[in-house]
Amino acid sequence: MPKNPRFSAIIDHLLQQPTYFASAHIVVGESVLLSDEQIYAQWAESPLAQTSLTIRRVPAEQQCMACFEKYHPIRAEISCPRCGSVGAKIISGEEFFLESIEE
Repeated sequence: MPKNPRFSAIIDHLLQQPTYFASAHIVVGESVLLSDEQIYAQWAESPLAQTSLTIRRVPAEQQCMACFEKYHPIRAEISCPRCGSVGAKIISGEEFFLESIEE
């Protein structure tokens, strides 16, 4: 399985921590094309395999730039369900970061 570079960067950062930690918590947006299973598999293949990993998923949300309606995109739809416009601002769903570690 190919390694995800964004997740590899998180693992590299954690490996540089000066103290031991028992668990790590990451945030992954719904729009990130990486399943929880793929994340856990990459974690299991890393030197941190014995450390607990928790994933918090963030739902995708967009805002139409024409009518300002906020909506959850269904199957990566890009048109507004209210007015049909295709111009949207991504509000959430693309996150991928280390939220915290616990000792």
